[in-house]
Amino acid sequence: MKHAQIPTNTSLLYDVAIIGAGIAGSLCANLLSKAGHQVCVLEKSRGTGGRAGSKRLNDEQSCDLGTPFIRSTQASTQAILAALSDIGVAQRWPQLPQKEQENDAQYYVGTPKMSSLTRHWLNNIALISNTRIHHIERIKKQNEDCWQLHNDHYSKHFFAKRIVIATPAPQAAILLANTPDIDTLLLKAIQAGQTYQSQWAMWLETETSTLPSIIEATDSPLARLIKDNQKPCRTPAQERWVLQTTPEWAQKHLNKENQEITELLTKAFKEQTQLTPSACGEPHRWLLSRSQPIVENAPYLWDKQQDIGLIGDWLSQGDAEGAMLSALSLCDHLSNELSE
Repeated sequence: MKHAQIPTNTSLLYDVAIIGAGIAGSLCANLLSKAGHQVCVLEKSRGTGGRAGSKRLNDEQSCDLGTPFIRSTQASTQAILAALSDIGVAQRWPQLPQKEQENDAQYYVGTPKMSSLTRHWLNNIALISNTRIHHIERIKKQNEDCWQLHNDHYSKHFFAKRIVIATPAPQAAILLANTPDIDTLLLKAIQAGQTYQSQWAMWLETETSTLPSIIEATDSPLARLIKDNQKPCRTPAQERWVLQTTPEWAQKHLNKENQEITELLTKAFKEQTQLTPSACGEPHRWLLSRSQPIVENAPYLWDKQQDIGLIGDWLSQGDAEGAMLSALSLCDHLSNELSE
């Protein structure tokens, strides 16, 4: 799905500006837009999805180097994902890890790739990509208090009545550090940022095998191996695996060259599967892969006086479903607040 380009006007006063086009930010934008609010989404990368983004391999194929699926356990997220399945944007993936088969978890993937989810949610919403927001400040515009958002070169600025920061906690803390009167939000972001772990990921191809679609490795640099080609609506010519390392291994090898990481992960893959790769891609380093979620009364943070809030998986469960729950909860809160 190609994102519909909505003209952006840097002088326009948006109802809400959302920083970050990952799962939390994209779903939040979609829900607020449906509720009648004028929303813009600002994203530092070229594409959407964040850690649920997809690596493009050629004109026809891609693979998911980040979040491989959404493990949904709540009725609210299952309803959203089921509705997306009805229109072909998502699909259930029945190959569940053995340890999950005894409960009510449902696994969904975006189709034909994980970033299809965020692309769909952001369709017909003003998306400003390749734009890193560096500084935010409170100003007066049109005789009312609002936020001004500056990019990292101070060459562009945007205006909004409210800001939702939907980034990993360390990035949120950087944005909040020079903003007065929001100490609680800053302290929470700093607290969560201290628990973040990194991860290396890489794809490779092998001959077809009878191995499970998801392998949880033990005593290995690899934490998980996923058959990306076995997901619904994937049709690569060969069997394609995505390797994800343990955070402990990633930390020890954080600044190694890509060639060395490739050699080490290929060796670990052979030891785990007894398969010999026929092709592989460059490894990708996720500096901010996952964190321990902070415990709050709600899976979001909102400062009513300053009209600014935080959402993300680090505020709820620490996974992709947590990102959805965080967005849902904040949107419910804002709907109630704006109707008062």
